[in-house]
Amino acid sequence: MRGFGIGALVAGAALLVAGCGDGGTAYPAGLADDAYDLEAMALQAADLPPGFEQQSPGEFENEAWASVFQTDDVEAKLRQLEAQGRQRNFVTLFGPQGLGPVLAVTAISTLYTDAAAAERSLREFACGLPIEANVQLEPLLVPKLGDGSNGFLERQFSEGAPTFVDATICFRTGRVVHAIQATSVAGVEDVAFLVRLAERQLVRVDAAFAAADGGG
Repeated sequence: MRGFGIGALVAGAALLVAGCGDGGTAYPAGLADDAYDLEAMALQAADLPPGFEQQSPGEFENEAWASVFQTDDVEAKLRQLEAQGRQRNFVTLFGPQGLGPVLAVTAISTLYTDAAAAERSLREFACGLPIEANVQLEPLLVPKLGDGSNGFLERQFSEGAPTFVDATICFRTGRVVHAIQATSVAGVEDVAFLVRLAERQLVRVDAAFAAADGGG
């Protein structure tokens, strides 16, 4: 993921949501903030094909996440994140050991103050990813996951260089939004690969919720 300090920046603010749920919440949204184990929900190296290595995972509070955005006014971005109900996220990064169609994978799980704030992030704020509001996203049709999902492509153009594509699938579980993004050269993006990763992460998410509810 290129740019993105810890990975790649995804861009765009207006999303066309695909696969959204009916507004009902199947996952608990009333747990204490510290009961949401975002690290346990994270995608792991075992979920990826052989040849990928996990890199520099970590948790970001709002102040640290605001500094990831490409902005000259970090304080204003911090206030914006707080107004959106964002609390914290956990990021996992994966890179291939050699050359291949997928150049990088990033998975981000973000906790919001309530399910409504999480749903708004899914619909309006590019799933909490670092964004530029003037960049157009190409919507993807994706299967329903959790309480609702969407997907989009963002193309990275640079004169004299290949065009890269960031393909992203997001899904919501209660007041947590999960985003999985794969970067590739244009023309070889693999949405089915992303769907498989999202389904594998959903298994980990379900297990984390079961443990928080006393079942694990």
